[in-house]
Amino acid sequence: MSGQPGGAYSRPELIVEPAWLAEHLNDPDLRIIDCDPPEAAMMRAHIPGAVMLPIHPYFRNTETAVGVATAEQTEAIMRDLGVSTNTRVICYDSTGGTLAARIWWVLWYYGHEQAAFLNGGWTAWQAEGHPTETTWTTPERGDWQANQHDERIASCDVMLPWVGQADFVPLDVRAWSEWSGTQPNPANRREGHIPGAVHIEWRDFVDWNNNTKLKPVDTIRAMLEGAGVTRDKRVIPY
Repeated sequence: MSGQPGGAYSRPELIVEPAWLAEHLNDPDLRIIDCDPPEAAMMRAHIPGAVMLPIHPYFRNTETAVGVATAEQTEAIMRDLGVSTNTRVICYDSTGGTLAARIWWVLWYYGHEQAAFLNGGWTAWQAEGHPTETTWTTPERGDWQANQHDERIASCDVMLPWVGQADFVPLDVRAWSEWSGTQPNPANRREGHIPGAVHIEWRDFVDWNNNTKLKPVDTIRAMLEGAGVTRDKRVIPY
């Protein structure tokens, strides 16, 4: 499904190409989620059959606006979007993948293994000439259930004992200004980064000259290994 240059991803089922999705638009067990904020998604066309994600930013707790939506909140939203236990979910956005990747992670955290990220998102879909539409799908309500995996999220209590250990790498994917503390961000209570963290901004994983698709596997591998992010270490991105 992936067809990636420069080697194969170790989990290719987590990434689908626009051409693959175009061939499977009519699959009955498929649900496509447009992960852009509603105000942005409504200003443009979208992939046929897509549904609009109603919660932003980053699928946070709807009551506190921090962390991640609760299992109950996520269940309600996914069911309204027509997602059931066996639904194949494809997430996409128009921002280089950061929003779609977050939604994929929330689904993974809650045990939905049949979710994938559209490589290049809306930008690649348009550039490759695939069909679009302007009316939104109203799906039948699904029966999706959250199965929370606490091991798929790291709290400060989990991370603190590991800080400073040679086999632990906190991977800071924020902007350089946040990493360095040179430009205060109102969203951060404190500036700077976790001691011993490696900085690779999320944007560095995206090929902005290739319709915002992910960079080739070998390029990403070399970038990570060059920064000391290797398979023999415990890695926690933030």
